[in-house]
Amino acid sequence: MAGRKMTPKGQMAFGGGPPITHLPPAMKAMFQPGPPLIFRERPVKRKPPPYSGVASYLELFEATAPPARIVHETPRDKREKRKKRKQEEHQRSLDEEIKKWDPHKPSSNVASVTTKDAYKTLFVARLSYDTTEDTLRREFEAFGPVSRIRVVHKRSKDDVLTGDDVEEQPRGYAFVEFEKEEDMRQAYKRADGRKVDGRRLLVDVERGRTVAKWRPRRLGGGLGATRRAGGPPRPSRPAPRAPK
Repeated sequence: MAGRKMTPKGQMAFGGGPPITHLPPAMKAMFQPGPPLIFRERPVKRKPPPYSGVASYLELFEATAPPARIVHETPRDKREKRKKRKQEEHQRSLDEEIKKWDPHKPSSNVASVTTKDAYKTLFVARLSYDTTEDTLRREFEAFGPVSRIRVVHKRSKDDVLTGDDVEEQPRGYAFVEFEKEEDMRQAYKRADGRKVDGRRLLVDVERGRTVAKWRPRRLGGGLGATRRAGGPPRPSRPAPRAPK
């Protein structure tokens, strides 16, 4: 460019001198040379001992058998052991209850809710606590005359099931006995799932005295799996009356 004085190489145009002289102290310190390296003498490599076999050490080995290994139980093993023990105790008590249980000879604890003819009786579950015997009678008399209804209430101090104590809270299920077996079969087919007092009823036959080798849920039986999604279907009709 004409008329402009060229700046010598390595100098600043506005003040002259090397460019590093115009840097702030903090940046100028970055360009200062570091301290000289410390001289270290060359390390002397230690000569390793010569290799030898293990024959000279055989006499140092033990000649006796090692002691038995002590295995300590972990917290998980203790939990599994307690769980297994409880399951075995529960199974033993369950087997004893199964031996004593006879649906054809009900005990005095369930005598008040046992119907006369099991083949005319329906088991009705999932009841609302507000549902009374009069409400059930009105619903099931649409299929035929009803001879007896027992809404099961809470167990008393003597562990007795009551079917007529209105002062106790209901347990949510009842037994409905018809005068005719054909009416019971119609109610079994058509009343299941009916809505009463805001609850869908579960209707089934009394299987304890009508189905061979039947056991209630408290003894490891029941039909709980048939009510779940994907479970086996329940029988489409009640079991026939056993021959006398």
